[in-house]
Amino acid sequence: MDNLFNTEQMTKTMKKAQRRATWKTIFITFCVLIVTLSAGKIANDAITRFLQSHAQNSFYTLHQVKGANEFIGSIRNYPGILGGEMHYKTIKYIEGKVVLTGDDAIGYGFLRDEVLYEGAGSVISIGKSNREEDLNSQRYNEYGQREMLFFYPFINYQKMRNDLALLPEMDDQKIMEVALSFDKGYSMQEVLEKLPKDVNTTWLWVKDVNEADDHTGKIEENGEVVGSFNVMLSEQDVYGFSLLNANGEVAENPAEQFVRAISSGTRQKSSLQDEYKRLEKEIGGADGLSVNDLVIYGAVVTGNKKTLTSLQDLDFIKASSIGVITDKY
Repeated sequence: MDNLFNTEQMTKTMKKAQRRATWKTIFITFCVLIVTLSAGKIANDAITRFLQSHAQNSFYTLHQVKGANEFIGSIRNYPGILGGEMHYKTIKYIEGKVVLTGDDAIGYGFLRDEVLYEGAGSVISIGKSNREEDLNSQRYNEYGQREMLFFYPFINYQKMRNDLALLPEMDDQKIMEVALSFDKGYSMQEVLEKLPKDVNTTWLWVKDVNEADDHTGKIEENGEVVGSFNVMLSEQDVYGFSLLNANGEVAENPAEQFVRAISSGTRQKSSLQDEYKRLEKEIGGADGLSVNDLVIYGAVVTGNKKTLTSLQDLDFIKASSIGVITDKY
């Protein structure tokens, strides 16, 4: 009964109860926070892995159908919150030698587009060509390697590349890749029969356009069209397939792999899905896409000065463009 009127004791008891309640609240909040963060990390990791897998599949599919003579050499993944980045290197096989050709990154996630490339050239000599006036100077990639160009067989260009004429100036010990543009479309078998056996044919450019359409680019100033130009294609913009696999060995059924990759792309949810559907329709027609529908507009071959000289007098080669030049060893 005495304690009921002991205000000092009552105050101590109330403070003790408040401290217990406070520590209890802190403990419960801490536990909830730990559980929430753990669950959030697990959920984020699962979602990010899913997005990464989707982006990587889409990325590899793209490189199976686009880009001349180039492969993905390595990929490093950097996951973040509901997305991340893939840093990758590209390579080419030049007469069996691995040559590094690029080092870039793409982002993926709910708020990012997995097919947007992050790199860009800072000077005009580094970048892609697409019009005849670009032929006034040779362009290069970030490693100083020459850009290969392709020319449509049905366009009467005022200027074209004839880099096979440069072979006499080359060092006998150098090996290189050369983009060949043909005078018309051929079947895969016809191309392989026409090209000399002493050069290595590594990649084939596939027709993906309707020749009856307008293929001139428009020059605009202040929103008005003031001119046009004949379109040519950089090695990064052409569609086709490699005759080598990712290990640099002869690929099995490369044409079938190209067709399957396009069909796969039409089913993948990505910003390129409509482009794959266009390819399927343009190459295959209304009855679907098959290997028999492939028309070859050009090729990439590799060799040295001596072997590549055998291409100089072939009348079905409309234009030639030398790309990577490297030492044999």
